[in-house]
Amino acid sequence: MNNKPSILKNNLYFLGLIAKISPWRIFHAFLSTILDRGVWAFFTVVFMRYLFDSEEIARSFSDVAIFLVITSAVILVIAVYESWFHQIYTKREDQIITFALNREIFNKATSVDISCYENPDFYDEYTKAATEASTRAQAVLEDCANLVGSLISSIFVLYFVFTISIVAGIISFLPLLGIFVFGKIAEKINYNWEMEDVPNRRRMSYVHRVMYLGQYANEIRLTKIYSIMRKTYNNAFSGVNSNIKKYGGKMAFFNAVGNCLNFPVVFEGVWLLAAYLVMVNDTMLLGDFIVLANAVVAITWMLLYLQTGLLGSVRNGHFIKNIRSFLEHSPKIYENQQGKPVNKAQVLELKNISFKYTDDGDYVLKNISITIKSGEKIALVGHNGTGKTTLVKLIMRLYDPTEGVILLNGTDIREYDLQEYRAAIGVAFQDYQIFSLSVLENVIMNRISSTEERERAIEALKESDVYDKVNQLPKKEDTVLTREFDDEGAVMSGGEYQKIAIARAFAKNAGILIMDEPSSALDPVAEYMMYETIMRLCERKENVDKIAIIISHRLSSAISTDCIYLLEKGEIVEHGAHYDLIKKGGAYAEMYFKQAKNYLADMSEAITEEVSV
Repeated sequence: MNNKPSILKNNLYFLGLIAKISPWRIFHAFLSTILDRGVWAFFTVVFMRYLFDSEEIARSFSDVAIFLVITSAVILVIAVYESWFHQIYTKREDQIITFALNREIFNKATSVDISCYENPDFYDEYTKAATEASTRAQAVLEDCANLVGSLISSIFVLYFVFTISIVAGIISFLPLLGIFVFGKIAEKINYNWEMEDVPNRRRMSYVHRVMYLGQYANEIRLTKIYSIMRKTYNNAFSGVNSNIKKYGGKMAFFNAVGNCLNFPVVFEGVWLLAAYLVMVNDTMLLGDFIVLANAVVAITWMLLYLQTGLLGSVRNGHFIKNIRSFLEHSPKIYENQQGKPVNKAQVLELKNISFKYTDDGDYVLKNISITIKSGEKIALVGHNGTGKTTLVKLIMRLYDPTEGVILLNGTDIREYDLQEYRAAIGVAFQDYQIFSLSVLENVIMNRISSTEERERAIEALKESDVYDKVNQLPKKEDTVLTREFDDEGAVMSGGEYQKIAIARAFAKNAGILIMDEPSSALDPVAEYMMYETIMRLCERKENVDKIAIIISHRLSSAISTDCIYLLEKGEIVEHGAHYDLIKKGGAYAEMYFKQAKNYLADMSEAITEEVSV
């Protein structure tokens, strides 16, 4: 996008966003600034010229008194309006605008492709949009209104200056050189300065967050990680100081040149000219000199405000580019995509699936073909980083395959209604998150709106073997997890949190069940019991049509599945039932026996501890 036309377009774009939320906020912003500058212009030229318009004061005292009373009444009305606008109206409307803009950004964040979060440039763009939206709205309103109000008042005052002296009017135009040339250069420097500071300030912010969040406290005290955090902070701080040296001198120079054109040239030039015309040339009346003297002061400040508004709009245009680019991002997968309804899962087929995250990247998955029928349970096993989680993300349609096709009941999953398709999948993620909400809301992942949902969540907690622990909490299943917003919130162990995350998949009672490393935080006994529960849920008569996909690098979890797929470097190197693969004596068997030694030792130790308790 060309930066020159984008400055105006970006400001108009953002004003359009604000207008959809609060059109009267824009109207009052411009009206308030125009009135403010208008009052100043009025007193500078109209008021002074009325009082000193001729060599002899011809107006009567009553004329002047009436003029002053009317003027005072108008100014009083404007003052009351300005007070209401700044102290009441803007505070209320700006909150509404901030809320609405953030909500739009949050809504957009839920619809962009998951791959975007793995793109550092896009993530930077998103964080800039999220942090700048509210403050940028106020800046755009203030700078655009300032620009228009100052322009109108400047033209008004300049007109009177020209009527007194053409030469003085020309001199008064000189600050425009500082505004349009030197000021624009200075603003470009300032923008580059701020952009180069972003990575440094992000690192400093990260260290701030690490140092005060409780979840990092143990590691900070028990290790030497603090020295690395301190070094990271110091380096970022040095980067900020380096940018000050890099850009500070340039900014000072161009600001100084601009200020010289604003004040010494206009002040000294026009006043010296006026003094010459009055005292030497004797061609200017004393009344005109008084008006011109006041007008010079006013025009200088008004042009300075005009410069502030113009350069502020240029700055806003650059930053709005981030927000606009984020909000106008077109996802590859539309979250509200309409399509065919989803029937019960009968067969899920992956045909020649290959995938890479970027067009010029390496393939993460290569030529994967798997068929799973209703009632079947499969395991995806292999070392970390072999593409197991990526594969299930393709099944959940968080990504689309680079090559190949995924079919559900013989239909390409891209043809289904997206939300309905995802609703047919119950999943427990490896990198699950616990939210500062009640236990039940963390299970249902929504507000509990019915007794049926409540009972379903409780049953899922029982199935994941965590209900007894939840029942001991102060408010039982209504207890808020974490203490971020609630001092009475519960802090549970990693294994207990994982069981709650697993309960989400159970509560959904979907036709396809995906468990991504569901036992990573569990001890061997709890792990064994969890897999027994998963197998039992898949084998219950009412769930005979359930398709189960279990991802694990622990091969013991795969024994009870119908088919095991061993992945290495994104490819299926072996597949079959557990005992068939053991008999084959290949890569799976070798990996299994290596793990079995450690697993049996851990299992024996866990059982001993369980018995002793």
